[in-house]
Amino acid sequence: MKHLPLIGLAALLTACGGGGDDNNDNPQNAQMSLAFSDAPVDAVNKVCIAVANISIHPVSGTEQSWTTASFLTSAQDDGCTPAGQLIPVDSAGHPLFTYIDLLKYPGSSSRPLLASQSVVPGEYSQMRLRILDGRDVGNQFLDGTPYSYVRQDDGVIKPLEVPSNELKLDAFTIAANGLSAFTTEFDLRHSMVLPGHEQYYKLKPRGVRLVNNTQVATVKGTIATSLCGGQLTDKAFVYFYDALRPVGDDPYPDMADLDNGFYASAPVLPLAAGGYGYELGFVNLGDYDMTLVCNGNEDDPELAGDPLQQERVLKAQSVVAPTTSINFQ
Repeated sequence: MKHLPLIGLAALLTACGGGGDDNNDNPQNAQMSLAFSDAPVDAVNKVCIAVANISIHPVSGTEQSWTTASFLTSAQDDGCTPAGQLIPVDSAGHPLFTYIDLLKYPGSSSRPLLASQSVVPGEYSQMRLRILDGRDVGNQFLDGTPYSYVRQDDGVIKPLEVPSNELKLDAFTIAANGLSAFTTEFDLRHSMVLPGHEQYYKLKPRGVRLVNNTQVATVKGTIATSLCGGQLTDKAFVYFYDALRPVGDDPYPDMADLDNGFYASAPVLPLAAGGYGYELGFVNLGDYDMTLVCNGNEDDPELAGDPLQQERVLKAQSVVAPTTSINFQ
């Protein structure tokens, strides 16, 4: 099983009043907006998802949903539509889906998709993104290009499997008469894999975090070039662990041990000013153990027990500011 490093998908929900596809006269209505963000990925240069619908499901009440008719820049193809092809439209002339290339919005940048949509405040059990499965024959352009696909560095395009054409995200709360902002981030080192047959990539809803934007930070820092024997590019990662996690036989488990305190990871990358660094956005405020792993590229999200070569461990680092700097020296 092959895997890819980190990509993030950020969803911004705001609650403060407004209108949308699903109109509701409740004076307690709130607003919802949605955006997408990501981080770098090795070995591929496009991860194009065809988003057709977004829905939110209350614990009690009726679901609300939005199609491309409500999406911002709904005709924008984000550079994903193959040359000579057009995104199909429905009977009303709206695109059947909107493209998002997850690799185009690194770090704190994001692409808004929904804005000021009327929502009912309260507890929600799920947000669902309908993303068209690239393996399905009906989800292909006339030239055979899948609607949802991954383009590798060698130019090969492979379908992106999205089981049941849907991703289900975490529960959340939208406050009444106020502002509620959240980010849903996908760590594709957990959720996107290339199975052994290597015919298509698979996207799964694991490694997903839903965080409140008022309680998160961006954590970044530098990595001394002497660490990991100087072999930092494409191998080294910074791993985050909840400092309050239960500690078992392995105090710093690999990615496959999702229920043992593994929080997220960030690749070590060259900095424009020279040297190396890392950055992870949308980190919940709190205390973390952070480790520099020298062979994170070998950590399989499907297979527990991979031996991780840890160079440095920084225990109980406090993340308390919108931007927190923590260096490995």
